[in-house]
Amino acid sequence: MFRRSRFLSFPMVIGAVIIGVVSGKAIFGPPLDEYWRKKLQEEAAAKENEANPA
Repeated sequence: MFRRSRFLSFPMVIGAVIIGVVSGKAIFGPPLDEYWRKKLQEEAAAKENEANPA
């Protein structure tokens, strides 16, 4: 039904990738940073508990 007469141009693809990366970082960046911060704190606490058993 819908056919393209030619492929997408290279600059258009690069622009779409840049827009996707920037918007992805804006949307998912803060939650991911918070997740990794908590994860590292939990791992540090677990290592401390293994090193100093009560």
